[in-house]
Amino acid sequence: MIAAARTALLRGAAWLWPRRISVMMRVRNEEEFLAAAVGSIIDAVDEVVIVDNASSDATPAVIEALREAHPRKVVAHRYPHAIARVGAETWRLHATSGGASPHLSGVYYNWCLHRCTRPYVLKWDGDMLATSTFHRALEAWRRGGPPLLLMHGANVHPDGLHLAAARSSDHAALVARQGAPSIPRWVGVMTYDHPEPHLFPRFGARYDHRAGFTQSLASPFLEPRVRATMRAEEAGVSYLHLKLLKRDPYANYSVDLARVIAGNLAVGPRLDVDSRRLLERWGVRSADERRA
Repeated sequence: MIAAARTALLRGAAWLWPRRISVMMRVRNEEEFLAAAVGSIIDAVDEVVIVDNASSDATPAVIEALREAHPRKVVAHRYPHAIARVGAETWRLHATSGGASPHLSGVYYNWCLHRCTRPYVLKWDGDMLATSTFHRALEAWRRGGPPLLLMHGANVHPDGLHLAAARSSDHAALVARQGAPSIPRWVGVMTYDHPEPHLFPRFGARYDHRAGFTQSLASPFLEPRVRATMRAEEAGVSYLHLKLLKRDPYANYSVDLARVIAGNLAVGPRLDVDSRRLLERWGVRSADERRA
């Protein structure tokens, strides 16, 4: 009876809250694509909360320019603690700290989450470009339906002409090459990120480390009884992920996991016309072109 009442309350509340969105962006050394990442979503959201994690490049200047260009939407904060990298580094720290270290990404994410002020939060990265699928899905979400929106993205190959692909999809073999008990699922696919709830109610949301090697979203709206998710990826990818085009694409990963990812990278299918146009619109060039 209590569980049923709680489920009904959650479902009802989600339909009553105004569908206003805070974007949560955690950034470190994202000068290359941050302005484009924000620009691709700024008109579709109500607030963009950017938290700089001790960047050593021009990221702070990019953030300031974004604040000046969008003074009513862009809010900036700083988080001073170095964050353990995804993989064995996070796994070891979580095991030894009891999950409370300010250096854990989940603790960092929760700190950022508490700076968001709107009823819904969109988790966005400084190397993601929203596609037309994203905007269509967001329009449908605003009209009603489940409050969580699952999205996935396509990883652009460093050549800027293709998507990435995986040399091996043997998950067990890939895990065995590094020091954590698991790895991100996308590493065995490479072309696409694994679908996750990028847009979710702020109420009851928090991040934990049940995955061990990285953080995961926990939300009462993810519970099976509530069934509060809708999927954006049925109509295509919601964003192009540019992480492999960056000067240091593996900075966020433990050294051993970075080796696994780099060694498993292959050239995938050629970018479609819409993806090429999106990159051109935001002036995104290949890794080699930007190094020249």
